[in-house]
Amino acid sequence: MLDLRVQAGLSQEELADRAGLSVRTIRELEAGRVARPRKDSVRLLAVGLKLRDGDAGRFLAAAGHATVRPVIAMADPAPTGLRWRGTRPIPDGLVGRDVELAEIEKLLRQNRLVTLVGPGGVGKTELALAAADRVSSVDTAVVVVDLTTVQRDAAVPSAILDAFGTAPGTSDLDDVLSGRKPGDLVIVEDNAEHVLDGVATVANRMVRSFPGIGVLVTSRIPLGLPDEVVRRVQVLGVPGNDKDLEEIAASPAVEMFCRRAARVRPDFALTADNAATVARLCQRLDGLPLALELAAARAGSLSVETILAALDDRFRLLSGPRRFGAPHQRTLADTIAWSVDALSDPARQLLYRASMLGSPFTLDAVVGVCTGEPIDPLDVPMLLAELVDKSLLQPVMEFEALYGARYKMLETIREHAYAGLSSQGDDLVEFKDRTVAWCAKYVEGLDGAWSSPDRERRYRAANANSASFEVALERASALGDWDTAAAIVLGFRIAWQYQASIAESGIQWASLCADNVQDKEVSGRLLAIAGRLSNLTGDVRAARRYYGEARTLISPSSEMGLMARGGWVSSGSLLLDTQSLAEIPALVTDARSHGDVQRSATVQAICGLALARWGRLPEAKELLLAWEAALATPGVHPDDTAYMALSRVELELGNLSEARRWAELARGSQASDDPERTKVAGCFAMVEFAAGQVELAQTLIDEADADIRGHRGYFDYLVMLYRSRLARRTGDLEQARSAIRDAVSRLLVEGRVVYLLDVMPEAVAVLHALGEHEQADHLCGQLLSWQDTMDPPMLPTAWAVLQESCSSAKPAAGWPHPNPAEAATQLADELMTALS
Repeated sequence: MLDLRVQAGLSQEELADRAGLSVRTIRELEAGRVARPRKDSVRLLAVGLKLRDGDAGRFLAAAGHATVRPVIAMADPAPTGLRWRGTRPIPDGLVGRDVELAEIEKLLRQNRLVTLVGPGGVGKTELALAAADRVSSVDTAVVVVDLTTVQRDAAVPSAILDAFGTAPGTSDLDDVLSGRKPGDLVIVEDNAEHVLDGVATVANRMVRSFPGIGVLVTSRIPLGLPDEVVRRVQVLGVPGNDKDLEEIAASPAVEMFCRRAARVRPDFALTADNAATVARLCQRLDGLPLALELAAARAGSLSVETILAALDDRFRLLSGPRRFGAPHQRTLADTIAWSVDALSDPARQLLYRASMLGSPFTLDAVVGVCTGEPIDPLDVPMLLAELVDKSLLQPVMEFEALYGARYKMLETIREHAYAGLSSQGDDLVEFKDRTVAWCAKYVEGLDGAWSSPDRERRYRAANANSASFEVALERASALGDWDTAAAIVLGFRIAWQYQASIAESGIQWASLCADNVQDKEVSGRLLAIAGRLSNLTGDVRAARRYYGEARTLISPSSEMGLMARGGWVSSGSLLLDTQSLAEIPALVTDARSHGDVQRSATVQAICGLALARWGRLPEAKELLLAWEAALATPGVHPDDTAYMALSRVELELGNLSEARRWAELARGSQASDDPERTKVAGCFAMVEFAAGQVELAQTLIDEADADIRGHRGYFDYLVMLYRSRLARRTGDLEQARSAIRDAVSRLLVEGRVVYLLDVMPEAVAVLHALGEHEQADHLCGQLLSWQDTMDPPMLPTAWAVLQESCSSAKPAAGWPHPNPAEAATQLADELMTALS
């Protein structure tokens, strides 16, 4: 070999570089200290020396590889007899991964090649090692190959042989792998993304040629092989809020942070005092295990509050002190840079530009804002796919049929990319300005969507861009361009209504723009939007305030004027304000003379709902039927809430078959994957309960109850009410107490006072069932007097419950009360105390 190297004019270092081998290996071979070099090493040397086929064959034969050599098995006494080689899993290394771990173990037992894919720092290595540990046994050996320091694809086979513990250049990969029984060996190839072609080539050969071997790969990018089973490793779950201690404690991200913090500060524990801060910290860190680990390492010298405050410069804070693991994963910045630096220039620029769109964002937004040299609009889908494949973007699969293709970026990755964009001169300002222009143009395309046949698709598509619209509004407000900001809010108004979670942002922008625009009509329209969104988020008092101001600024017969007046009537009926009822006749007259049939029908339905709340059931039914009749007009669309209101009215009137029919229509008007589809389950539960189908009603209530925790809706209190009725019927009085307390509490918080008249009779019945007869009779007497003297009266179903449970009570003195809302609230407060 020495002669061949000299003839080629190469130094040992140059040949090592060409062949992808170490200088040490070249030196050992030339010194004759290796009796039989590895076959893969010999092949690499032949390539490095540029030997032709005949010369390469003779070179291979000279190295002793003309015939098949004996198998070297890890179970043999030579070289060591160990059944595990390489890095072991860290004790207590996994938190909140039980489901994933069980799945990966099952996949390893059933498939030859499994690849764990995910962003840097997500915990792929620990999950892979733990899964391999589960399948390791007397019959199954595990070899862990750390590919971090491997620099070339051609060197992957040598790295694998090194992991087997063979001396440099002394054996051959084929010899080590052949002759094994199925399930005898699992090879874990860790950190494969930078030598992907080499890993893919060897893995493909392993699974095709050696049936006794399983391969588990960790990478930020899939291998792209036909036999490969890919599983994406997700970040740890973070708390949904920072208020519920039980929910915070149950979060895997919080558990991991607390465990790691306790290692450097033994007295650290999650408490009621620090839970909110820990929850926000884990949310800011996206539940990314590496970030949590690095942040927890700071808990020995910094308070959690200080760590959270310092996250605005997270890459400086989370720069250490990790002393183990791959070099590119010892700081958070290194972990992200490892992936970003490997991107093509167009993909890197797309990542940078997309970072300022907010998260999630859509393909349309990227094409509309982020294109331009070096990004061709036609290449955007391919570049997004590249970023997803390399775990720098994540597709948002939830409700994809409703909201279309969306992508999200972990906050840690977004900050890195945003810093990259900010470092490129005026690019950040340019692309923010582009976002404003794109959003302003986008909302122009929503004109007329309310009456179009595809309005659901158009509004939900707009909703999918809500984060980008937030960016545009922030930029427009910073520039003082309130007219553009107002136009964006007005055009986007319906899209905000599809998700209560983002409606709060709509309220803030609508009210802020209303305060800053000069045109009073525009200001009024903006306040009407704030009122509508406040109503949807359950803040009825704010809705009433916004609507009340809006109706003084807008032309009363205009489309937005009718909306403001309808909202004022609706919120007033919820608050037991009698002025609202007085507005209904004039509002209905103006609505019927309005040219837009859809708006006319909607206003009539709103008034019908208000009358139904006040027990004016025949009048409510008439208006709701007028809405239903308008559906025959092109451009007028069904609404599940109005159908459910008709079902409720018919149920109160005793028309069970009609109530069921309207409930069926409500179900048919919702998309199959509507995120709030289980509102209809609550509607059906009431129908089935009235029909005596108690078990079916219970099933439906259980389904609906799981949904109402995540949103506020018109009928969620009814789910709690019927949960109590069903529990009381079966003797589960603690559940009945809990459910009816939840209903009363939610209505008090939201200000939907009128519905207290539905739930308070059930609360009295629960008190009687619990044996609290004195308190129950006292409150029952108050409600009996309400029914005799106050408006509105209780609805028939609530009145029947009260009569059934209060046979010994007498009407109380001191009625009627001059302020109905105050009286109902006081009674509800007394009930909450009695139910404690």
